[in-house]
Amino acid sequence: MRAARLRPARRKIVQASDNNFFERITQPLDVEQPAEDELLTIRNLTLNADRKLLEALYVEALYTITHKVGKEECESRENLYKYVRSAFQGDTQLHNTLMEKAKQNKPPVVLLNVLLLEAKDLIAKDINGFSDPFAMMGVVPGKREIVEVTETTEEENVKSPKTMNLKKDNVLQRFGGSFRRKVGKKGAKIKSDSGTIPAKLIKASSVQKKTLNPKWNERFQFIVDDVQTDRFHMDIWDHDDEEQSVLDAVSSLNQITGGFKGLGRFFKEVAQSARADSDDTTDDFLGCISMNLSDIPPDGIQQWFTLQPRSEKSKVSGSVKLKLWLSTREERFGAEEDDLLDVKEHIELMRQFALYEIRLSGAPVRLWDGVFPDKANTILRQHAVQGDLTEAEEDMLTASFSAFDSHCKRAFAEHRRRFHPSKRNASEEFASLVRCMKALRDSPFYQKYLPYKRPFHAHLESLIIVCAFLSAMSYFEPTITWIFQKSAEDFFDETVEIVQDEDPCKELLKLLSVINGSCSRFQQYANIIREVGRIDYCQLTLSTWDRMLNEYLTSELMSERKTDLRSQMKISANQDPPNEDDLVDLIRIHMAFVELRNYRLANRVRGKDESEWYGIFNRGIKNFLNLAKEKALARISLSCQLDVPICTSSNDMRHSSSHIDVCHIVEQMTVCWDRMDVNELTLKIDYTRALVDILCDIVIAYTQKLCSAINNCEQVRRSLMIHEKLHLDDLAIAYERAGHGAPTWKTTVEQRLEQTDSAICAEIDRVVGLLTSRLRPQMKKHVFHLAWSPSAHPVEDSLKPLTDMIDIELSAVHKNLLHKNFLRVMSAQVAIVVHLLRECVDENPGISMEFSFCARIGSRKIVDTQMEPTFYHRLFEAWHVLVDFFHAGGKGLSTDVLETAPDHVALVKILSLNQTPTQQLIEKYYKDLLKQQAVAEYNVNNEVSECKYGILNVRAYYNASSQTLVLDVIGAKQVIPLDANGLSDPFVVIRLVPKYRYPNQIVSKTRVVSKTLNPIFDETFEFHIPPKLPPCAMLHFTVMDHDYLRSNDFAGEAFLELADVPGFGVAGGNTLRQFNLILIQPVQNNKEIIDVLTSRKEDKEALEFLRSITTAY
Repeated sequence: MRAARLRPARRKIVQASDNNFFERITQPLDVEQPAEDELLTIRNLTLNADRKLLEALYVEALYTITHKVGKEECESRENLYKYVRSAFQGDTQLHNTLMEKAKQNKPPVVLLNVLLLEAKDLIAKDINGFSDPFAMMGVVPGKREIVEVTETTEEENVKSPKTMNLKKDNVLQRFGGSFRRKVGKKGAKIKSDSGTIPAKLIKASSVQKKTLNPKWNERFQFIVDDVQTDRFHMDIWDHDDEEQSVLDAVSSLNQITGGFKGLGRFFKEVAQSARADSDDTTDDFLGCISMNLSDIPPDGIQQWFTLQPRSEKSKVSGSVKLKLWLSTREERFGAEEDDLLDVKEHIELMRQFALYEIRLSGAPVRLWDGVFPDKANTILRQHAVQGDLTEAEEDMLTASFSAFDSHCKRAFAEHRRRFHPSKRNASEEFASLVRCMKALRDSPFYQKYLPYKRPFHAHLESLIIVCAFLSAMSYFEPTITWIFQKSAEDFFDETVEIVQDEDPCKELLKLLSVINGSCSRFQQYANIIREVGRIDYCQLTLSTWDRMLNEYLTSELMSERKTDLRSQMKISANQDPPNEDDLVDLIRIHMAFVELRNYRLANRVRGKDESEWYGIFNRGIKNFLNLAKEKALARISLSCQLDVPICTSSNDMRHSSSHIDVCHIVEQMTVCWDRMDVNELTLKIDYTRALVDILCDIVIAYTQKLCSAINNCEQVRRSLMIHEKLHLDDLAIAYERAGHGAPTWKTTVEQRLEQTDSAICAEIDRVVGLLTSRLRPQMKKHVFHLAWSPSAHPVEDSLKPLTDMIDIELSAVHKNLLHKNFLRVMSAQVAIVVHLLRECVDENPGISMEFSFCARIGSRKIVDTQMEPTFYHRLFEAWHVLVDFFHAGGKGLSTDVLETAPDHVALVKILSLNQTPTQQLIEKYYKDLLKQQAVAEYNVNNEVSECKYGILNVRAYYNASSQTLVLDVIGAKQVIPLDANGLSDPFVVIRLVPKYRYPNQIVSKTRVVSKTLNPIFDETFEFHIPPKLPPCAMLHFTVMDHDYLRSNDFAGEAFLELADVPGFGVAGGNTLRQFNLILIQPVQNNKEIIDVLTSRKEDKEALEFLRSITTAY
């Protein structure tokens, strides 16, 4: 605790020892005033209407639910009432009172709105191949009892023209079938039937001449008595100009007097005139549709309706496109009702529901997604239907257009302060404001409701400038370029007034800091302005500031002060010894100029030539590097003197505080160098080399003081990974392009960094080795007990002493080491365990369950005549347990690192081989050779490599009836020369292997063919073997070179699996099949199997096998 309290004070002492030299280089200046942050809360959005207006809106919502119209599957009325009560926060008494008031209001008049759009593919009725279509439509009452006008079919009119049969039929059918026109002479008498007209109101559209695809786009409105029972019906007819028609009759409907009764008498005339009495009747009927009003949803319906015939003999075709929707007309208000009352009520309902949803969610206002629940949507949809609101009227907020426009003005004028990046969600709010403003200005209703306002683009141009300038230009439309220039100029002039200082260097530094700070916030506004207004905010503002900065510098160079800017900067760069404060200011000015230049380049702004300034900066950088080295070495010395242990609060990891100071120095210098820019290439390379030398000297000086503190060394090693920060690759490319030749200096710099890194790693590994090697004797003892514990004792229990000891050690170092160093310690322990297990295997070869033996571990010799067969298996299982232990569920060494380590692979392989039975090892030996032969054959066939040892040609098949394997040895090609004359005397030795599978089969040989590399043998051999093949059964061919005076030489060998021979198993057939076998020679991989078999001194099969492969033929 005491060390924790001392750390901040200690660090301040170390940094203050050189007057915070390194911190001042990169520390930003606090010139601008911090922006005030504020969060929009629900209180800012509360509905501030008086109680009467709120209750009136409450009643309107209840009234809307009570008189719900249209087909809609939604919540019950009771649930909608509950939602409204919650949204308006009404108690039971208030809710019941307002509910009663809503029910007492006069119900609204329901209206059916019909938009007749077009029709297509109508039937042609005129001799010119077209029709002159028009439509008649009306609402058919569903509950009124009427006496129907009878309909006589064409057949009945022919047979009995004067007979009339009165029928009671469906009203819609009567209405739909009654519109026919009489064809005959003008002035013909019309017969009438008594009855009441079934349509409340009949309306007709205009006539579309000579077309089968008419387009009307005409709107009609009908009063509905009962939405649940009334129906809508429409007929389409062909108009004839030469005689009285249905259209002529209907066109005079507006002249009818006498109310509904008069309309009924007139409709009877229309119905009678539409009935034909003779055989020469011409049918001008084009089709009809009908629909229940109860099927119309609240949002209305717009679709194509297929035209229906009036009877089976009617010929119709095509369809008509209609839009039908229901609305209401309320008669509970006076005649002086506001035309926009429904729109205003809709807006306030949406607002009230939105406030309720925001309050209910408990989240900030900005997080509400604007989506209403189904209950709110149902109420709003019903209100829109009953108020006959259009979609445009629902979406727009007409009454608030002007207020929102003014709000956007103020917000844009104050965008630098109001949407400062330091504020929460400033970027999102600014983008939302711009998009809202664009949506408002681009709306087709904007000029209609706010005709005196300018378009959005003009407003966006003018709103970027400051508030005072905006108010002066509120109705003036200057060019956007001039506006941005004026805004930038005012900002620059205000900044110059704020940063005035007696020292011209400090004044310039403050000015550049403010300008760069503003440039860093460009993207806060530029992206959305570019997206919406297609204006390059950054480029125009930067151009203006760059021009004014050049004017400022020119004026400062001509200043009448005692010391002008140029003289002061030259003095700072050339002083010997350098003035620390002046040199730091000079370097910071240089970095500020580089930062501003980078902003210009990023936004394609051309700047003025600054070569004169860079010349002054370049001279100052050399003095700065020398001074920095001096300060760094002094600070390290003090830091080591004040070094204290560090124990973080999250764990017990320990290191000392001095490494933080060293890392901080390296970081500050590399950041500073990255922000500086030396314009002369060769000078920049020289300074880069000097910087690397300084940093390496600093790090080595520290590690020499604390070489035993591996954590500190690791931290310092990481801080020296500065290759990318130095941009060496870019410098090398520029160096070559400048014609200076190969960048040999780059290799020198990289080698210095690598050598320093290697030296630090070597020192860390040395300390880690000392830390882990002290446990080796104890670990060896535990491995001994693991190997020789009884087989009945579980492996996990036998391992427990070893794992407990390692776990205790690792727990201790885990608390005190960085994770990288902790993994180094764990890797060292793994290496020790692997080495001990391998020693155990190597010192006790050939342990078998069948024989007694002597076991040795180190200097101890153990005789066991009843040795268990699980010796190697226990070691193998123990190692896998240790792998999981060191992996530690992902917290330790990774599985890939453990399993791919060479020592691990070798240990697993030798343990696997030693615990494998002899026969399986022999089979593995032959299988490995067979695989080697297959790879060689693949490479030869695919021309990957040449045939090194030649090819043996044989033919073979198996005669199952005689149980005989027939083999023809044809010859060989490209046998390797083994004699001094460059030729060989080859012959072939043939054996069935494995030997223990065919113990009674003798070894066969071909004759010797002298002095050739392509011998022809043409010999046949027979082997009597059973048809059932054992595993790994094959023919082994050994090609030898015959020598009369010495032993024969080995030329190569090949193998043929009996399973591939026709007659065996899946091979099938009994004909000779030729095999071209690639000759191979055993590789080193098989040596491990041979070594294991050789170690089995008492195993007869192993000895017999070894004897067979070493026999000289």
